[in-house]
Amino acid sequence: MKAHCNNELWGLSVHPTLSRVVTWDRASQLCTWDLKTRKQLQSVAFESGGDAIAYSNNGKHLAVGFLNGNLVVLDDKFNKIAERNNRKGKAIQVIKYSP
Repeated sequence: MKAHCNNELWGLSVHPTLSRVVTWDRASQLCTWDLKTRKQLQSVAFESGGDAIAYSNNGKHLAVGFLNGNLVVLDDKFNKIAERNNRKGKAIQVIKYSP
């Protein structure tokens, strides 16, 4: 598994019910961490990096905003559920789920 040792960490979201956090960097690395054990649970690399990431209110989905303007929604195993491509190419800087 890889971590963010060589890259800046830009996105962070805390799971709403579990002691987990997900981190996201501009070099495309997305990681899930267990806060109790301080160990990485999961890691995946994408085609582009980003700044914005957010867990859904129930913790079952994860919205990921890319520097190229794309938006992807993942399940808890990092499987892609939905995707939106932005042709304007402006970075997504903030993502929030409404309550």
